Amino acid sequence: MSRSSHEPTAAVKPATRGRGDTPPPTPPHELPRDAQVEHRFTHEGRSWLARLSGKGACGTGSYGLALVEAVHFFDPAEPDRPLREALMPCCDFEALFEAELIRLLAQSRPIATRAE
Repeated sequence: MSRSSHEPTAAVKPATRGRGDTPPPTPPHELPRDAQVEHRFTHEGRSWLARLSGKGACGTGSYGLALVEAVHFFDPAEPDRPLREALMPCCDFEALFEAELIRLLAQSRPIATRAE
């Protein structure tokens, strides 16, 4: 006598997903970017220049990492000497408005420099 498939004691098929028997999905990747972008803006009467200066990832887990970018703020008179740094989510820098740059500058930290 055979059992019907809806009986509690019927044979159970093994799970086919999520147990290592299928390859994981393709991990996320960065989108290609154009040439380096820099923003010039004024805050409280002072001119600033903002540029991306690096990137990284933080968080835990195989897909739990968040991509972040470092933004350096410069005095336009000394465009090779960064004064402040802030972190922001990856890939949003090109589209920032001046008000967002000012908010990012406000949360930035001074960059320590060596005494010359």
